[in-house]
Amino acid sequence: MVRFWGDPVQGVTLSRSRPYHKNDNPRVEQKNSTLVRAYLGYDRLDTTAHVLAVNRLYDKLWIYYNLFQPVMHLVKKEIVRQEGEAARVRRRHDKARPPFDRLCETDAILPAHRAQLEALRDSLNPRHLRSQIHDDIECVLNLPCAEPGSRQDVRLSLAKNRDNRKELLSNLNFNRTSIKR
Repeated sequence: MVRFWGDPVQGVTLSRSRPYHKNDNPRVEQKNSTLVRAYLGYDRLDTTAHVLAVNRLYDKLWIYYNLFQPVMHLVKKEIVRQEGEAARVRRRHDKARPPFDRLCETDAILPAHRAQLEALRDSLNPRHLRSQIHDDIECVLNLPCAEPGSRQDVRLSLAKNRDNRKELLSNLNFNRTSIKR
């Protein structure tokens, strides 16, 4: 990311995962399968139109999955062995809750940010948002692929889309440096 954006982004440091170590962040890698591949498949999305459409889709997906979609976390895993039977693994999960509700139980979010996200959640209809997500998926999958041998500069579309995202999510103003760790 630092190599791609260069000077416009200052003060970025590597905080969690290391380059070329895909197992450093297993929750993110799991979401690549459950969110990205499950919805969009393994097709190559190689045009500027694809990039813009997928980014619009991601803007809705993060809201839906972080504010509305409940997730269960593994709390305990034990191996149960009985005589004459094969060993079984018994898994215990906690109560299913959306990631935002889990975040609100910690002190990792400032009260002002929490209020902004609660206002966003209260202003949205999850069924309508889910139908918009499926409409956006259809739009992405119906876009034509690039012609063989043609090239498009995707970086320009990403910079343009970054400005559009700021307008779209302007009511969510987060300053991550003010969070106490």
